[in-house]
Amino acid sequence: MRPQLALLLLLPLLLGFDGSHAREALDLAFHNLYGSDILAGVELAIEAPQGASSVQFAFGRKRSWDETRMLVYSTDGSREAPRALLFQRPDGKDRIFISDGPHGAVRPMSAGKRAWSLFGSDFAYEDLRAQTADDYRIEVLGADEIDGEPCRVLRLRPFHGPYSSILIWLSTSRPVIVRADYFDTRGLWKRYTAEVEHIARHFEWWIPMEDRMMDLRTGSKTVRKIRNILVDLEVPDDLFTTTRLSRGRLPMF
Repeated sequence: MRPQLALLLLLPLLLGFDGSHAREALDLAFHNLYGSDILAGVELAIEAPQGASSVQFAFGRKRSWDETRMLVYSTDGSREAPRALLFQRPDGKDRIFISDGPHGAVRPMSAGKRAWSLFGSDFAYEDLRAQTADDYRIEVLGADEIDGEPCRVLRLRPFHGPYSSILIWLSTSRPVIVRADYFDTRGLWKRYTAEVEHIARHFEWWIPMEDRMMDLRTGSKTVRKIRNILVDLEVPDDLFTTTRLSRGRLPMF
């Protein structure tokens, strides 16, 4: 066998192609991101070609058996402010309920391909969904460094959703994704980066307190900042109901 051919055959093993170590590291990072119950006050600073804007909102996540519930409330202070409650199921058949009027009417919304924008920002519902390594085919591409953070570079091919592939830079020193490049059928679409100096530890959870998403086709950019946060035991169950959604009362924390 020629040396070059032998090297090509060994390359997937040398790089850990879809290997257990890469899958375990990715699952740990996803667990760190999505494994806790969270209630957070968040600010989105949106810079788009048509002008800049800022949105304050409350984001929450609660896990219940095989379902993950997420709430998103605008915090402009009015009862008419948009709010949504999202029910995520492992089979991908998500349910979304929204309420944005003074009478508290709750109506379902189609999840579609889960690519709809969050408050007109560059973050989409797909970017908030809880994930596991089993949602992807995984390749290990090599090593790199982002802002002094040593990383393992992985290519993920999702089995579902609007992205055809994702390149991620996964820190080797803590379970955090510090960069992700999102591709669709047209090519490179969006880029996510976590500000390394703003990655904070809350008990066992590592959380980027400031990160950003850029649409590389339009040039728009959204900076996301977490202003305050509760993790796990203090997150109440009754926030994550359609009854609470209809009342339009902002979570107090």
